[in-house]
Amino acid sequence: MKARFVLRVTCGGASTAKKLAAVLAPDNRAVPSDQRFAMKAESGVLTFSVESERARSGFNTVRSVLRDAELFREIWLISSGKGGRAREDSDC
Repeated sequence: MKARFVLRVTCGGASTAKKLAAVLAPDNRAVPSDQRFAMKAESGVLTFSVESERARSGFNTVRSVLRDAELFREIWLISSGKGGRAREDSDC
């Protein structure tokens, strides 16, 4: 059974989406051989697509992307002087 996951992360703008894509790209170069991974940043939205022959493996890849995106969000807030934990009104 083939599984496909699509995840869209809406950021505060195109610049933020491109920075998030640049940060996540190195982590997602070596995906399992039975997976296809695509990522594109467009108009402030970063879209991830994961296709896998094994649903659980694809789901784990999506979870990893979500964890990395949340880490980016936390670091982005700290470095931009907003400090503290991420809030709903942050850039990503």
